[in-house]
Amino acid sequence: MKSLNNNIILLMLLLPSFCFGQDSFEGQVINKTTELPILGVTVRLLKGKIATQTNERGYYTLSNDEPKPNDSLQYSYVGYKTLRLAVSAYVPQMFIALEPNAIQLAEVRIANTKTQMITLSKFSAYDLKRIVSNFGYKGIYFVTSTTTIAKLFEVPQQNGILMSLALGRQDHPMSPTSATQNKLAKFILKLYTQNPFTKAPESVFFSKEISLTDNARWVNIDLSNDKVVIPGRNFFVAIAWIIDPYNEIISMGGGWKVDKVTKKGEQVYKDASFYMVDYQPFLIGYNRRDNAPNSLVYTIADKKWVEYKQFNLELALSAVVHY
Repeated sequence: MKSLNNNIILLMLLLPSFCFGQDSFEGQVINKTTELPILGVTVRLLKGKIATQTNERGYYTLSNDEPKPNDSLQYSYVGYKTLRLAVSAYVPQMFIALEPNAIQLAEVRIANTKTQMITLSKFSAYDLKRIVSNFGYKGIYFVTSTTTIAKLFEVPQQNGILMSLALGRQDHPMSPTSATQNKLAKFILKLYTQNPFTKAPESVFFSKEISLTDNARWVNIDLSNDKVVIPGRNFFVAIAWIIDPYNEIISMGGGWKVDKVTKKGEQVYKDASFYMVDYQPFLIGYNRRDNAPNSLVYTIADKKWVEYKQFNLELALSAVVHY
């Protein structure tokens, strides 16, 4: 089997089935209406009598040394309806959508008609959470080390300011028995202009190293302080993977190798195992629901930009632009 490095492969893998005695939980809590992450939600294991709170990405992780049968997870926060989830219904890295209470103070907004925020290639929690189910992975981008992948965005006018990016991220899509798991991820975010003739990425006009420290599947990258001005109407957002032990994933594969050669020149094979090294993050692709054509995506092969055919999957990467 050849190494998977420098390739992007669409995988269809089954998740390990849920087993009772679950001792660890993780996921993200979002507002059911806005789908924005909620900071400070209390996540409590009721019978286990342990609790934690979500971080700025709405992400939480909770470990229980003494699992109890028929336990439940409780999610509570001021201004939202409390939600309970049976441990038996828990799915790894699931989204929890809390519903705001009906009685809340009205939000006051001062509108400035001269400015606007535009979200490009918006995806939802539904797009991300349907990738993983009890039946397995329905389709993801599996991006290995030394790979750069770039997605094209088009804005209505030039000189917009890029305020933030969002991406869908997945753990290593191999089962825990065949791959190490690593919540850390480090990559280079690059913005490119578009070559008007080849339509491929051309020149870098912004670059920044990004580090992730948890397993949040929906990651927001705030660029408001970077004051990134988009020079034209078309630009690429690229993710470049870094070869670094910080975000290394080691997985084990299997195959055959020659054990010996008989006197007649026949090769005798035996089972062989080998290790592969990949790097976080693994980006998610999802099936579009609006029947619109997929965005133009390029990747680097043999030091050249080549168009990457997505097999009806949209790369979960969006951008917010301010005018």
